[in-house]
Amino acid sequence: MSNGLFRTTHLILLTAVLLGVSATAGSMAIGQPAARLKIVATTSLIAQIVADVGGDAVEIATLIPPASCPGHFDVKPSDMKLLADANVFFLHSWQGRTFSDGIIRASGNYTLKKAVLDVPGNWMAPPVQVAATERIAAVLADADPARTDGYRSAAARRKDEIQKIGAAQAQRLTQAGVRGIRVLANDMQADFVRWAGFQVMGVFGRGEDMSPREVEDAIRLGREQAIRLVADNLQSGKQAGIGIAKEIGAVQVTLSNFPGGFEGTETWAKAIERNVDLLLATIGR
Repeated sequence: MSNGLFRTTHLILLTAVLLGVSATAGSMAIGQPAARLKIVATTSLIAQIVADVGGDAVEIATLIPPASCPGHFDVKPSDMKLLADANVFFLHSWQGRTFSDGIIRASGNYTLKKAVLDVPGNWMAPPVQVAATERIAAVLADADPARTDGYRSAAARRKDEIQKIGAAQAQRLTQAGVRGIRVLANDMQADFVRWAGFQVMGVFGRGEDMSPREVEDAIRLGREQAIRLVADNLQSGKQAGIGIAKEIGAVQVTLSNFPGGFEGTETWAKAIERNVDLLLATIGR
């Protein structure tokens, strides 16, 4: 065999081997599942929706403990590490000051997608849960187009479940005759208490932020309006509501704005049921 023929034959064999390896690698890549999206969520409200809609397609880390006040959260080095490794960062629109673009830049993750969820209202209320689910599903589909159909289907199932759960809890409240009961509510719980059917006559803030004059005004309003119930927010602290209720002769209840705030309430469904249980038990219905 001549040297030229040998070289030609060798080249053909080498090309065949490389093509075979390439084809094998290509088939392996096609068969491999797409990598899961790494998600960082500021609160359990967001994380729980992402988990339901994303399923096995996502990995989720939550920054703020569910019983803590989101407005008094300080970013830690471990949080920066989570952001550095994430694909998408979900936060509520009212958290822009805490989680500024500067913090995201400091994480060194220049491809991180920041998703600001401008969904107004109390997220524990079923109509707001539906809106938040739609918004989060849209963000996931935008970040991961290949799984769009899966995200949409999961969101549709979740919205149906929200409607059923909301209707069941609303029926409990209606049967208990809560409509017309006058309430003073922490400003973080007012929308949920309204959804529940109570008549919110006034709101108050965190105890540590209230001036003596504001406390006096709340007490005077409570007496003038014959307030029967004072609704506090677990994440804001309950001392203000306890003091106001004592002064006006009303009963006091502490509700949670986040899944996991109370033990055994890791999901939105369990959290809203616990809030309704607390409301009905407190008014004695």
